[in-house]
Amino acid sequence: MGFAFLFIILFYTMVLVAIGRKWTNGKNNVAGNPCAVKKALLVPFRNEAMHLPAFLGHLKEVAAAVEEVLFIDDHSEDESAALISDFIAANQLPNWILLKNDGIGKKAALTKGVCFSQAQIILTTDVDCLLPSNWVAQMMQPFQRMGTQLVAGPVLTKEHSSFFQRFQQIEWSSIILTTSYFFDVGRPIMCSGANLAYRKSAFLAVQGYVGNENYASGDDEFLLKKIVDKYGAEATIYQYNSKVLVWTQALPHFSALLQQRVRWAGKWSLHQSAVHAMSAIATFLLSLIAIASLALLFGPSQDKMIFIIFWVLKIGVEKRVLGKVLANFRCHPSLYDYVATSFLHPIYVIIVGLGTLRGKYNWKGRDIYFRF
Repeated sequence: MGFAFLFIILFYTMVLVAIGRKWTNGKNNVAGNPCAVKKALLVPFRNEAMHLPAFLGHLKEVAAAVEEVLFIDDHSEDESAALISDFIAANQLPNWILLKNDGIGKKAALTKGVCFSQAQIILTTDVDCLLPSNWVAQMMQPFQRMGTQLVAGPVLTKEHSSFFQRFQQIEWSSIILTTSYFFDVGRPIMCSGANLAYRKSAFLAVQGYVGNENYASGDDEFLLKKIVDKYGAEATIYQYNSKVLVWTQALPHFSALLQQRVRWAGKWSLHQSAVHAMSAIATFLLSLIAIASLALLFGPSQDKMIFIIFWVLKIGVEKRVLGKVLANFRCHPSLYDYVATSFLHPIYVIIVGLGTLRGKYNWKGRDIYFRF
């Protein structure tokens, strides 16, 4: 039995190293000036009064590069809409417009914004984010090539003062790495609406979220899949360098993190994609195997040695590969952070996996139900 664990961890190590070798910061950037077309920044929101004061002041400088800034209120129950309206009036921003979502949920809010906008390029982000000062120009550069229909960028949590925050950073680095890898091999499977741009014409050509509008999550990934299906993977680009990195708020406690990850995990079966399914299943099985390796401690001395080799290899390869990703964004978790994350992450994955079986999560004050 011990040698089975050894084989699995050696295979995992080789796969992660191979994926890590594909990571080259900024290799897919497009040089030159951004294309000169009309741009709109869409910001859907719901109950974001806590984040809006900092976000609005920050956005004013970044959004000077776009012709339209559209806030779409998804039926907020706090003073979010009033904060935005007051900020627009106080700063005399005629191209900042506050809209009301006609439907329910983020997809309906984004559809409202896209249909209202007169721009050719749509950019999207979230209220709990901080954008690089030159973000718009960097995201626009790939659109110089007429065949480019969608551009995605990386997202990473910015806080790192506690272990829980650094845990989230390390996990986000694995998401960035996985995203970049599948874009590189021509099989893009994920992106984040917090750092996204696409042609309005492409959104309309694929009929936006028609066909999956009833699913609360996945506005970004479902749109990516539809654009890839229509235009091919070569029509999409993932810019994974620090110039386009969007910082997001780390979640404050485990329960909020769990709700978010259950929301994400609950949509994998909806994609009807073998790559999605295999990625989700492989992650879950590896986590089960990592936890099951504890049984080696109760076996003969040979099994105990295999247990040590298993975890040394697991921690070592994750620190090397994920550390390479984080170093590009000037984040440097300690060895302790990688060790603790490596041990805790499998337990966390199992909890999230079991959470999806409930078919329910709570997000922004709404109880969301889903099914496989």
